[in-house]
Amino acid sequence: PLFLMSIATGLYDSRLGVLIPYIGIGLPLGVYLCTEYIKSIPDEVIESARIDGAGYLRIFATMIAPMSTPVAATLAILNVTGIWNEFMLINILVSKNTLKSMPVGIMKFSSALSSDYGKQFAALVIGMLPMLIFYILFRKQITKGVSAGAIKG
Repeated sequence: PLFLMSIATGLYDSRLGVLIPYIGIGLPLGVYLCTEYIKSIPDEVIESARIDGAGYLRIFATMIAPMSTPVAATLAILNVTGIWNEFMLINILVSKNTLKSMPVGIMKFSSALSSDYGKQFAALVIGMLPMLIFYILFRKQITKGVSAGAIKG
């Protein structure tokens, strides 16, 4: 159905045609995680800001948003790694080589009768480097997210 809808709306073979399903896939988890995280913020923090005369927008901008950076980092990590490794959706919705993802490109090195393992492994190593750099940059947030989930139990 998604393929037929993308053709009917004229979004087949476009960045927007791939972006909309990614948003639809990632949004429920994002809304759930953000909602639960914001619910866990103590009411006393928000009440003290209200007593000091802060409005809802100021409370959100100066208190809730900065306190929610761990959940935002978690969502960014989950979405970036999920989209980077995406195979099926991008293979269905896109035919231009410039819009295809790395796993689809690696698949091009194999055919029904033979595979060029040297090129496949070289592409895998090159494709792994951005995720490795991403992990090195965000390893503290990943560790915090894993340990926070283990402690809250």
